[in-house]
Amino acid sequence: MGEVIDRQDAYIWSISRIAEAFRMDRRTVTKRLQDAGVTPAGKKRGNPVYSLADAGPALYQERGEVGGGLDLDQFPDMRKAWYQSENERLKYEKEIRRLIPDDEFARELSTLAKTVAAGLDSLPDMLERDAGLSPEALERVQATIDTLREQMYQAAVTDAEGDDHE
Repeated sequence: MGEVIDRQDAYIWSISRIAEAFRMDRRTVTKRLQDAGVTPAGKKRGNPVYSLADAGPALYQERGEVGGGLDLDQFPDMRKAWYQSENERLKYEKEIRRLIPDDEFARELSTLAKTVAAGLDSLPDMLERDAGLSPEALERVQATIDTLREQMYQAAVTDAEGDDHE
């Protein structure tokens, strides 16, 4: 049978259990808990256990580090080299088309939206001609299309407003 655990003990974990849950090395967990000053919530079988509420944020808190955990502000030459390598990586990703410029993305998205809108505009005519829908059904289709177009417009306007404020 399984072990019955008090509710408050359910969130008090050992370093091994924390490391397993967060898919980290035990040494990394230990170092980050020490660096953040997290104190053990107690001991279990002689080993320290930590409150998950304290341990979780300590594992992922901002440490002002980039470039694999180094504080590049301490090494001006390394900082310059790291930023140059990042710039080169971005240029390469643009070259192989993994990154595209904003204006090109906007053009492509606009073309897609125009194509969808044209298809929606011609849908009632196609349904009348090919499916022989009644005028009442065509009015319902047109109302649905109008609602869909309005929703698409509102979503685009909302996204554009959100982009302006960032």
